Amino acid sequence: MIVAAAAAALLSVTAAPTVGDARARPPKPDSADRLVFWLGCDQVAALTNAELDRWKGSGVDGFVCMAGHLRDMGGTQDFTGNPHATLQGQNYDLQRTLRDSHIVQRAAARGMKLYLGVKLVNYFNTATPLVDWFDDAGWSHLVLPKMRQAAGAARALGFAGLAFDAELYPQRGGVSTATWSWDYPGNTHSQAAVRAKAEQRGRQLMRSIVAAFPGAQLVAYDVQFPETWSEFVVQVVAGIHHIYADRLDINFWDGLLSVRGYRSVRLLDATFFKSSQIGSWKSGFQYDYNRVSSYLSHKISNWRYASSRLFLSPFSWINPGPNPGPYDDARSPAYVMKQLLAFRRWGMGGEFGNFVYGDLGAFDYSPYRHAMRLASTPATVDRVKPTLTATRRAGARRPRRITGIAHDNLAIWAVRWHDNRGRAGVAKLNWKVLAGDYRSRYVWETRWAIPITDLAPGATRVTVTAEDIKGNRSTPATVSLHRSRARDG
Repeated sequence: MIVAAAAAALLSVTAAPTVGDARARPPKPDSADRLVFWLGCDQVAALTNAELDRWKGSGVDGFVCMAGHLRDMGGTQDFTGNPHATLQGQNYDLQRTLRDSHIVQRAAARGMKLYLGVKLVNYFNTATPLVDWFDDAGWSHLVLPKMRQAAGAARALGFAGLAFDAELYPQRGGVSTATWSWDYPGNTHSQAAVRAKAEQRGRQLMRSIVAAFPGAQLVAYDVQFPETWSEFVVQVVAGIHHIYADRLDINFWDGLLSVRGYRSVRLLDATFFKSSQIGSWKSGFQYDYNRVSSYLSHKISNWRYASSRLFLSPFSWINPGPNPGPYDDARSPAYVMKQLLAFRRWGMGGEFGNFVYGDLGAFDYSPYRHAMRLASTPATVDRVKPTLTATRRAGARRPRRITGIAHDNLAIWAVRWHDNRGRAGVAKLNWKVLAGDYRSRYVWETRWAIPITDLAPGATRVTVTAEDIKGNRSTPATVSLHRSRARDG
């Protein structure tokens, strides 16, 4: 009697990874050359045309107009998306000023982009960033309406979108007990329950934003994920491991990014404010981008959608801070030029930010004008395509995954695939350091994997492509799944 055995998937791979040929077509600019200054809304709204011209001529291509805390969460200002609102009353002073100054339109006429910034924290809450994660009424009647109104106002005024400051400044009474940790003061829920609730709140928040501002662009400061360069720096300098492991940022942003309808999300990494902290710009950025993309490929539930809209870029701080000393002091123009050119090379999504401490006119930026202008000049900074190979698992008759290796001169951001039955997705990534370290250089590879169960039933061919942080794509690898029947006699 002949019995049909279970089908075995045997993989064959064809790929011809090559570096890009710059002669094939004129390369498009891929630099992060839009320099966005982050400062208070009162200063932005007060800019004259002459001042806008001067800043544009100095290489500044936009502003985050930071409004601060929203009303009833520590601030005095309300917003509305109603274009016919009279904006009467002191609580609409800022929106009325922004409207009447025509600052957004005047900046846009000069090719300058503006975001409306708000603090993603509640001054009156001494436990969690906004309201308690489990406070349904607080989210429904305070946080979500306030954020929706801010998004609507940003759209009505012509802003590109919203900027979030997620730093936990001291709360009411001067205490600093509020935390992004799952184990916050007064919490009675399990870690799993808190993380699930944070993801739900992020999802609700993004739905509120895109309902009021479809296609909104978001930029955020002080979002902290595990496995970043920031966490690694703390490990090296202070000996503290996994400092961000308890934080809820990853769950909250998983919720935000899972909702469709936003145009882009830019996360500004302030670890690079004044320096790379340890190592070099190259080692810091190579570690950061490769680690973050690997981490997010496992943690962001809608990574296929989000990975083409999420950008990571550094955040500089040219002028001096409040504390005299080597960290807060302004660096030399020559140093800042190297810094900004590194940002221009490594930044994603065409932008990077610069924090302005205090009054914009209190610091003389003229010695840095050449560096800022050069950094904001579009250029092709990476003409090298990533490479990708695909392999079968050694000795596996019934492979559960399609696996392979990708590499790039900068960093791998995503490995995308589609099969011949119409299904598509992104692979899980795992960045592996083979040799070297932050003090010299990293020798590395990115290992990728696609579960067979992700493929469409009956698929026999899968096409896989690696994408780097500049949008360059590898030569596709085609993986064929030959299905055969074994016979027993």
